Amino acid sequence: MSDARRKSTGTFEVERTTGSHEVLDRLFVYGTLRLGQTARSLIANSITRCVPGKTSGAIYAFPMGYPGYCEGDGKGSVHGEVLWLTDLAATFGLMDAYEGNDFARVIKQVTLATGEEVWTWIYTLSDPGAVKHGALIEHGDWVRHWNEQQ
Repeated sequence: MSDARRKSTGTFEVERTTGSHEVLDRLFVYGTLRLGQTARSLIANSITRCVPGKTSGAIYAFPMGYPGYCEGDGKGSVHGEVLWLTDLAATFGLMDAYEGNDFARVIKQVTLATGEEVWTWIYTLSDPGAVKHGALIEHGDWVRHWNEQQ
């Protein structure tokens, strides 16, 4: 994925993926950006709404203390939160820098705790082969995994 595409807020990508012209102001977080986790303070002031949700895929715990998401075989489930954000250009600029080159921001459908399905941004591993350096979190919940390790 080119850096230029990653650094934009992805208007074309949103329309192509979702068929909608709406601005996609939602981000699905599954790891250190979740409530109570180490990096939440980075975007706390930009969050206008937070709803628990889940999506298909797999997450892996890495020795450096954070997880990474990938589609996997599509049979697994990943738990997290959908965040509605303000000041998208600045917030996504900050998030893209925080996630670095190891992660790419893509669009994915997430099911909210209410049962509603929404399109969100999610950071996925840029190199799916990186999973060999991590350990699969079978239950798909980073916070549960983190708490069990403490």
